[in-house]
Amino acid sequence: MGFKRWPVIIAGLVLLAVVVTVAAVWLTGDEPESPSATPPSPPASPSPSAAAPSPSAQVTREGVVFDFADGLDRARVVGAAAGPLAVREESQTGGDVTLVPRDGDFAVRFPGPCANSDEKQCPRAILDAGADAALNPRLRAFRWGAAVLMAPAETSKGSNVLQKGYSQFGTQFKLQVDGVEGRPSCVLAGPQRGRNVIHVAQAARGVADGRWHTVECARDGSVLRISVDGVPQGTAAVPAELSIENDAPLRIGGKGVAPGNDQFHGTVDDLFVAIG
Repeated sequence: MGFKRWPVIIAGLVLLAVVVTVAAVWLTGDEPESPSATPPSPPASPSPSAAAPSPSAQVTREGVVFDFADGLDRARVVGAAAGPLAVREESQTGGDVTLVPRDGDFAVRFPGPCANSDEKQCPRAILDAGADAALNPRLRAFRWGAAVLMAPAETSKGSNVLQKGYSQFGTQFKLQVDGVEGRPSCVLAGPQRGRNVIHVAQAARGVADGRWHTVECARDGSVLRISVDGVPQGTAAVPAELSIENDAPLRIGGKGVAPGNDQFHGTVDDLFVAIG
């Protein structure tokens, strides 16, 4: 065989390989990926207006969750006393708490700011969840918090999201959003050296911007922490021997319905207390 015939043979083999490849592609239905194809787009970044996932879903050992899925008058107790928890609305001067839609579920809205110079004439309303023993953490580590929605015009000197107990006597834990900036803070209070002392961990940023924000408080031993949308915002030292236990009711939206109740004026959802 002469060397002149080799190019013809090689060309024939190449043609045969191409035919075999095309046939295989046609039979299997697969298409080779084009090297010039546009790569898949990366996942979209979360919207800045979306609140961080609510930590209320993490209440798995003991505590209570208020997600308002079944209306205003029910909460879910987790732990040894698992079951529903009755919640009642209290109001004065025409105030009320209303259910509003949120993500296919419901949140609750409290009375708006009052322009009346006589606070006794202002609408006031809260939710009272009673004094269930599951809400007394004593010395155990625990967390409490909520998703909040406040407009810049809904801030006030004192806006209580939730509280159990009182700061002037006995013991207390509380979440509040105070001042023109709407800066949330976590509070623990109790007796220390013969008098009641209030311990406050305040966030460095406000939340009164018309968007949902998740605010969480956490007590672990001698440290009280606050976070907003999952980002740590501040800490405070508390006595490790401070036991939070009282027979006061857990109240949402204010400390009561009398004038000067530190009425919360925005919307809340997914409130929780998680112990252990």
